[in-house]
Amino acid sequence: CSNSLIFDTHGLPTTAPPSDPTTSLADASRLERFLKDRRRAQSLPALLHPGPGCQERKKSVKFADSMGLTLAEIKHFSTLEEPQIPTKVLHRHRSFPPQDLTLDPDPDQLVPIFPEPWDAEHRAQRLRVCLERITVTRFDVRGQIRVLDRSPVKEVGVRYTFNEWLSHVDAQALPGVADQPDLLGERFVFTVHTPPCTDPNEAVHFAVYLRGHEGEFWDNNNGQNYTLRYRCSGNAFHPLH
Repeated sequence: CSNSLIFDTHGLPTTAPPSDPTTSLADASRLERFLKDRRRAQSLPALLHPGPGCQERKKSVKFADSMGLTLAEIKHFSTLEEPQIPTKVLHRHRSFPPQDLTLDPDPDQLVPIFPEPWDAEHRAQRLRVCLERITVTRFDVRGQIRVLDRSPVKEVGVRYTFNEWLSHVDAQALPGVADQPDLLGERFVFTVHTPPCTDPNEAVHFAVYLRGHEGEFWDNNNGQNYTLRYRCSGNAFHPLH
């Protein structure tokens, strides 16, 4: 007769001395139920979907303002108030080496190489259109044009080139402010944005024009065009009055 199993006080099977067949069958049945229950407990899945009798728990969202909390903090500053800078920030700032923030005193910029325009009224009477004033900065060229034409429909502008007239652009001028009641003719203004200097020999050539019912008129500096070249200058701009 084979050995049979019995269960100790913790429910675990242990070997026992031989017994009768009836006791062995009962012990085998209990062992089978124990192993079945144990496998079921280990493989029992979690309750993912509630049953018909269970109420599904919904997620709730609460907003900060509904709980009495502020969504943003606004602080108003006054120019009269001294800024409160933490000591650590000042100490860190002073630990950096000083930097030279001075601008280049001699930037490359365009300068006119033509005489200063003069006697705009006389030249306007002779040419119907003339360059009256020009101001050159590192980034653009701004000018005033005097026009002597009573036609209500006309076009006034400036034609310029950056590549020695291989190509050119016509920029329309806009009417200026009529601040002189006794001004002879009309005044127009224009702006030409210039590229950065890449070659000291580069130049900008331009001329001003008037197109109206009586024809097309030009002021091109007596056929030589108005020319500006890149030169090293100590001034930030070069105005001509």
